[in-house]
Amino acid sequence: MPSGFRLDIDGWTKEFEVCKNLAQETLQLIQERNLRHPNGGPEASRLSAAARKKLGTLGVQLDKLLRWLDSPDAEPLSEPEKNRRRDQLYDLRNRREQMQLAIKRNQGHSDRDALFGGASGSGAAPPPRETEATAELENRGLLRLQQHMMRQQDEELLAMEKVVGNTKHIALAIGEEIDLQTRLLDDLADDVDVTQSRLQAATARVKQVLKSSSNWRTGMCIFLLIITLVVVIILTVKLSRFL
Repeated sequence: MPSGFRLDIDGWTKEFEVCKNLAQETLQLIQERNLRHPNGGPEASRLSAAARKKLGTLGVQLDKLLRWLDSPDAEPLSEPEKNRRRDQLYDLRNRREQMQLAIKRNQGHSDRDALFGGASGSGAAPPPRETEATAELENRGLLRLQQHMMRQQDEELLAMEKVVGNTKHIALAIGEEIDLQTRLLDDLADDVDVTQSRLQAATARVKQVLKSSSNWRTGMCIFLLIITLVVVIILTVKLSRFL
């Protein structure tokens, strides 16, 4: 189905028939490989690769047909009809998954099993499950994919190493800053102690001054009263002369 191509109901039916044909062709390839090349070999690998490629195409087509049923283009269909078509697609998807398992289960000791890490003998771990990314690839394509993934992992490790180095520098800088702040706090504590001692001494001197100034204030008040009395007497004498 070309990108951007909009289906109608008849077009969906035709695409579904294409998917059914793809599933049938894939099944024939698997059967041919199992019957003619049960022990593996180059021809068995070629048939397996062709079957995987068809299964990859089939998976893409089934996803597009399922999305179409949820799109506005499928509104003319009744809900029961949509469900019937979904069931058909799910049935094809299950057959596709079974064929994927059959490819891996009956492949024997081919190069593909070796590439995926499969081995014979008792106690050997089963080969890993195939993914959508590898379903359409041949042996060379798988090797290139593996090399690409290894390069990507190396790049991620280098990036992680840089991050760890930067984190180390930041941690060292934070440690130095903490040491500096600790020394400043110690100096501040010393200054506070000195200031407190000086404040206590100043407070004691102020108390002494206040205690000694109480007698001085009394004498000053008597002196001012005497001066005031003298001034009043003088003013009285002068006023009496004018009278």
